[in-house]
Amino acid sequence: MSLMDPEPGSNSEIKTAQLGERLDSWKEIARYLNRSVRTLYRWEKEEGLPVHRHQHRELGSVFAYTAELDAWLNARRPDADRPAEDHQTAAPRRRPILAVALALVTVAAVVIGSTFYIRSRWSLRNGEPRSVHVAALELISSFAGSHRWPALSPDGRMIAFVSDAAGTPQVWVKNLGSGDPIQITFGDRPAVRPHWAARGDRIIFSIQGDGIWSVAALGGDPRRIVEHGWNADLSPDGERLTFERSGEVLVAKADGTGITPLTEFPQAVLPYYGDAWPTFSPDGKSIAVFLGEEGRYGDYWALPSQGGKAVRLTTDLAEGGAPAWTPDGNFLVISSARTGSMNLWRVPASGGAPEALTTGAGDDLDPVVTPDGRAVLFTNVKRTWALVVHDPNSGVRKTLLEKRTHLAFPRYSPDGSRIAFFGKNAQGDTHLFVMDSDATNMRAVTDGAGELNIMPQWAHDGQALYFYQIRPTRTFRRVPVSGGATREVAPWSWSRQRAAVVDPQGREALYSAVERGLVQHSRVRDLESGQETTLPVALFSLRFSRDGRWIAGASREGEVVVCDVSVNRCRPLTPKHDYGVAALAWSGDGTRLFFLRHTGARVLGELMSVNVKGGAAQPHGLIGPFQQPFLLWMDASPRDEIVFALCRESPYELWMAKVR
Repeated sequence: MSLMDPEPGSNSEIKTAQLGERLDSWKEIARYLNRSVRTLYRWEKEEGLPVHRHQHRELGSVFAYTAELDAWLNARRPDADRPAEDHQTAAPRRRPILAVALALVTVAAVVIGSTFYIRSRWSLRNGEPRSVHVAALELISSFAGSHRWPALSPDGRMIAFVSDAAGTPQVWVKNLGSGDPIQITFGDRPAVRPHWAARGDRIIFSIQGDGIWSVAALGGDPRRIVEHGWNADLSPDGERLTFERSGEVLVAKADGTGITPLTEFPQAVLPYYGDAWPTFSPDGKSIAVFLGEEGRYGDYWALPSQGGKAVRLTTDLAEGGAPAWTPDGNFLVISSARTGSMNLWRVPASGGAPEALTTGAGDDLDPVVTPDGRAVLFTNVKRTWALVVHDPNSGVRKTLLEKRTHLAFPRYSPDGSRIAFFGKNAQGDTHLFVMDSDATNMRAVTDGAGELNIMPQWAHDGQALYFYQIRPTRTFRRVPVSGGATREVAPWSWSRQRAAVVDPQGREALYSAVERGLVQHSRVRDLESGQETTLPVALFSLRFSRDGRWIAGASREGEVVVCDVSVNRCRPLTPKHDYGVAALAWSGDGTRLFFLRHTGARVLGELMSVNVKGGAAQPHGLIGPFQQPFLLWMDASPRDEIVFALCRESPYELWMAKVR
């Protein structure tokens, strides 16, 4: 059985009523199964006991459905005393998601009786249904370091990956079955996403900020083949290269010459935000990409490698990552947060409903399918997010809130008594939340099923929030802090009319008009009449002063700029800089601007402030780490306290999921 085998073809959604009674704790599950909680822990770890975890609570908060438990018990009993797995294979720490179908039920039958059975997500090649599942999960990362981007040699015997075991992340290779890893690239800049050449004699990889390189499979002097580009992949015949650079997906000859952009993207979809991860299909005719349509939220597409119309493969508008093809080219294995956590899914290359492959703790990334289609190598990382308050004068920090699900873009209320932010709820939907500034009284402000709401900001009276909605509409909206119906303020999307802010009087809104990821100009809109005027300078990270008389922003050249609203005139406060400004916030008395500048460390930002009348900028140290460079953000309270959302990561681990 392999990932290439088709599904029988019925809807795998399960109505809650069909799942039986819900048990909401380990204690309730133990009572139902007449076993100890300790036994349940072992069953989950070693035998895939079907329990579910709340995405918004601590790791130990679980629930289960009686029908799933019954079906698991029935499936387990015939071989409950089977020998243990080989000691070199890690016991499964995550369960395959099993679709469940319901057999015919008579009036006298109980819905959760023996007619309820687990239906396979895959089937035999002749179409006969058969229970197929992840038979084992084997930890590949049994050696030092944090490891990412696994890549298999053409014969499947060797693995290349990126490791930080020697300091700066570099490319290493290892025999998949045994032996120690060998470092084959060296340098001060991180290496990214290695891939093997068709003959297995060379490996291509990117160096952060320094193009695409090629090195012999067992090491040697690397040579640069593309000066400006990253995330390269080679065609199966070894003749062509695909890669990306800002705003483009390109193809070239394997030596980096003859570069041609693939241009036929739909008007609303351009690969300018985040990584597209272009990946050749096994026959070399298609290139799979992930395209962020609204910031980091997007879908997977297939592009003809010789040029032509792009085909959408998913319609989730969710976070994604690098795709992998099955060897027959009929499916993609993708990483997607379509149901909350970043897990692996299988989606038909012709389009169709994705099927879940993994679940469990952490995010599953960077999949690659073995040549026989019977296993998937991937990266797993566990993340913790926290809202932190930083005193820029003393350097003292205090953690307000810590969660295992995403937290981002906190904003102080005008009086500093509350903080708004966005994050994920128990169902995996992204919503707006508000809490008191001491982290008490946290509550959801939006809660619509399937909605994706981001970037909250306070109305001047503290009674409402403005925000961007990504799903189901792409609009700029307003909602009472107490909750309730939202209303559209303007038909603006985050990707096109970015960083909108409303003045303290609630009469005007300012936004940055964006095309192909670049700010074209900044405009002020009268919210009543709809009339717009253009600022003399195109700015990012826009902020009105607390009295509404000034607008602050960041220029394309990394300057902090202030504009006098009354005369529509702007001036820089800081000189041009190689690193851009990620966020701005006015001090409580309005005399200074705090700003957060990108750094060479990428996930750390340098906090600084400057007097609005001019003068040298004052440094306040580094803050972070953030999950990604585009998530750098902070806000300032009326007392000049800085709040930001950091992300801590465990070491990245390489795993192999074997399919049976």
